[in-house]
Amino acid sequence: MESPFNIKALTNFDNQYWRVDWFGYLRYFDKHGQRRSEPLVDVFFSPFKKAPSSDSLNYKTSTAFEDPNRVQVPVSYLRLLRLGDVWHRGKRVALSHSESMLECFPNLDISSVTTQTLHAGAKSTHGNYVLPFPFHPYHGKATQTYCEVVTVGEDLLLVVPHYVILQAYFSSSQYVFQQLFKFGLQFDSIYDPAKSFINPDGSAFLHLKKWTHDAAASEVARMAFDPTAYQVVRMMSQHFAVQEVNAEPVRPKAAFPFQGKTNLEVYGKWCPLDFNDENRKAFVVYDILSCSASYPFSQLEYFRDNPGDKDPLGRSTHPSDRRTTGYLKPKPRVSTSSELEMHPDEEPSNKLDELEAEARSGAAFSDLTGKLVEKKRVQAHQSQVDNNAHQKVEDVSQGNTGEGESRGQGAPIDFQLPKSEYEGKFVFKEPVCRLALFQEVIKKLQQAPHVTKTEFIPIFEELGHHQGLYSFFPVTYTETGRKSTWQYINYFKGFTKSGKEQYCHRRALVAKLSLSSGYDILLAEAERRKFKVENGWVELDDTSVFLSITRNAESYTGYELARCLASSSEERGRWQPFPAGRSIKCLSVKHPQHTTIASGEYVDRQIAILERHIAVPTSH
Repeated sequence: MESPFNIKALTNFDNQYWRVDWFGYLRYFDKHGQRRSEPLVDVFFSPFKKAPSSDSLNYKTSTAFEDPNRVQVPVSYLRLLRLGDVWHRGKRVALSHSESMLECFPNLDISSVTTQTLHAGAKSTHGNYVLPFPFHPYHGKATQTYCEVVTVGEDLLLVVPHYVILQAYFSSSQYVFQQLFKFGLQFDSIYDPAKSFINPDGSAFLHLKKWTHDAAASEVARMAFDPTAYQVVRMMSQHFAVQEVNAEPVRPKAAFPFQGKTNLEVYGKWCPLDFNDENRKAFVVYDILSCSASYPFSQLEYFRDNPGDKDPLGRSTHPSDRRTTGYLKPKPRVSTSSELEMHPDEEPSNKLDELEAEARSGAAFSDLTGKLVEKKRVQAHQSQVDNNAHQKVEDVSQGNTGEGESRGQGAPIDFQLPKSEYEGKFVFKEPVCRLALFQEVIKKLQQAPHVTKTEFIPIFEELGHHQGLYSFFPVTYTETGRKSTWQYINYFKGFTKSGKEQYCHRRALVAKLSLSSGYDILLAEAERRKFKVENGWVELDDTSVFLSITRNAESYTGYELARCLASSSEERGRWQPFPAGRSIKCLSVKHPQHTTIASGEYVDRQIAILERHIAVPTSH
């Protein structure tokens, strides 16, 4: 059981005044190697030499910054902590903002041309540190944390730590904020993509999941309907995985969740960049006070799975009804002392009860002024979804075992796999590469007259250091919070790597075939682990080919494809269907018999099997 965090640890249990200097790296595991239910973040504090004023926050000499105190804080506490805050005896001291530390950047352009992502300790193109240590020493203990650096004219830089971006744009709900810091983030734990949509006129409907607070509706809608925001949030989880694989400090890598013009009002500190040119300087942002960037919707209606009030006309929640309403038992959740207290028929709590601090008002978003953001009851929601529904997705669980204890390829030649792991399996004379066979299948399908275009879509390619066409299965976790092993191709039962050896992520090939009839066929094949036995080679996995059919105009988004791989990894190789309404057909397809590989019949047999399952016109 984890010990609850004591808020007085922020101020070292003493009577000094403490300044929040910087947010550092994330800690996902405790001293025993067990995964925490919520990561901790390093927060650096320096003590003031005397009771502070608003103006004293602008001068580094006000605190003993040389040796800051590091406190590991649950990441959700960043909803209330801000850089430059003053804390005393476990409480925040509410000082007004000094005029010298307030700035407005009107008509600021946020784009790939003006904005770049850099480490806090990086240098600009002029060779100067973007955060010069003589004027801003606070980031010295965590120089690899990320910042967005915006070029404002020829001589000015705006430096925004990524933690500050997440605080401003995604902290309305404690639950949503916590989800951002998870490995293998699942968007459908925050909102239901299948039941959420935006119309051409900009009106949108959002179906929040029951743990998501109503106050987060606008920011979740931005996440759902703005491609930039969606990409920022999706990539955070991937960056965490890559950092862990590469043994780097784990920290958020994000960006602004929008592109285009904005008026940005911020609180922070000016820092000279060049001793020889006083005009060259950077403004480091401690808090975003207001932003005028546009939201993707013109008006928003939303509903949440637990609406926050009891509806006497609502659907019963008795177990007898669940059998007929498609209710699925949720996965067990890790019990912790800091678990959010939420009930299905109540508005979820949005408080950090232990914090004895006044609530933060958060950033002001002027684009929301005058836009209707309204909560709708379930009946209104159901009628809208029914009008936009497609055919129901078919079950994909059949014919795909995944073989539970699947482990990896690549153990030393003298390693003996337990006989129970391969007993009864088909023995090949030579090692078989299923991905190579899959490429042959796609190559031959490409020659068909009704196929107008084929392409391989790499997903999570950074997990394999960008190996061309390949996708990679991401890190996932078991129901008890332990890291899964299925995603590793070189993990064997009974064998553990040591030293600097690293486990390699299992590969996949994801192919999209566009047909002249206006349909897209999505096919995916997972890599299987092979093991040398006395008479040849055996495969330790038995995954199937994934097949899905959509209309050309409704092809899957990058998020949906990433979620497809993540779901399969979570289920140890079982392909999971796309959300209802996203596919005309979606299922797992068996492979031909093993003997067809040696006989040379495999490719033609596999194509014949696939064509039997394609129940849409393949040509005009």
